[in-house]
Formats: sequence, structure tokens, C-alpha cells
Amino acid sequence: MSRLSEDRVRELYAGALRLVAERGYESVTMDHIAEATRSSKATLYRQWGSKLTLFVEALTSGSPVPETAPDTGSLRGDLCEMFAQEDEKNLDRPPELVGAILQAMKQNEELAAAVRTQIIDPVHERINLFVQRAVDRGELGADCPAIPHLHLALLAPFVLSATLTGAEYTPADVLDYIDGLVLPALGIH
Repeated sequence: MSRLSEDRVRELYAGALRLVAERGYESVTMDHIAEATRSSKATLYRQWGSKLTLFVEALTSGSPVPETAPDTGSLRGDLCEMFAQEDEKNLDRPPELVGAILQAMKQNEELAAAVRTQIIDPVHERINLFVQRAVDRGELGADCPAIPHLHLALLAPFVLSATLTGAEYTPADVLDYIDGLVLPALGIH
């Protein structure tokens, strides 16, 4: 198996994500990806085996879950650090991609399962770790009624902003959202 350079892999990921954003997951084939990225279909299959694997790896390459969990001493700091790290390593992703992923997840259960287990579940686990630390520090009450909704609240600005307005959330927007909505909902001021 030939080894692709890191830069080439990033180009292939960006090309695949761009195509899915433009055409929708179901409409994109490995032939389309090969043509758009000036690669051979054989190379794509040799490297990833399937469109699903290529697409999910492209999505997870900029995952918001860093290898080590930041521990800043506060829930706010941990959340801000997690999203700052996500922004630093994120690929150039078209705003339309979120809508395309949501549509594809409704139509393709295999893709939906892969996105949940490889992207959403790790984010939930990380948030649960941050919440447990905040509870252990006494920063947050374990019985806070907003805790079960925190995962969705933290995903909402990214999904809704890109889908409804076509604009990406900036790091400053994330901080404003955490300070203005998330922390007050948890009773942290």
C-alpha cells in the first residue's frame, strides 16, 4: 500500500467534504472524489476501503475531542479550551456541510451510526468528564436540571448557525455563547 503524505490526505479530506457539502452524501461517489481531488479511485479504495470510511475519517480529522482533556480548573476554562483546540485543527469546511451531514444521517443508518460513535459520543464523554470535574470541585450541583441538556446546548450553535445562517461560529462567538447562555443555564455566573 502506498503511503500518502499528511498534506495529501488533508487535500483528499477537504475535497471529499466539499463535494458532500455541495451535492449531498448519497450523490457523491468515489469516482467523483477521485476526479475532484485528482487521485485514482484505486488509491482511494486502497487507503480507505469505502466512501463511508473516507468520509467519517475526513470528519474526525478535525474532531473537537483532543487526545488529552484540558484541565484548567473550571468548567468554563475546560469548555473554552476544548473548542479553542477544535478551531486550531479544523479543516476548511464549507458551512453547508453540517446540513448535508444531518440529511445524510437521516437517510443512511450506517453513516448515522458512524457519526454518532466516532464523533458525537466522544464529545459527550468529554463533556461528561468536564461536568463531573465541576461537580467534584463544587462548581456545579450534581442535581442541576440543565446538565442532561448540556450536550445539545453545546452542539446547537455549530449546527444551527451553519445550517440556518450559512455562517460558521468564530472562537469569539463560542466564548460569548458559553458565557452568555451555557454557564448561566448551569447556574454558574
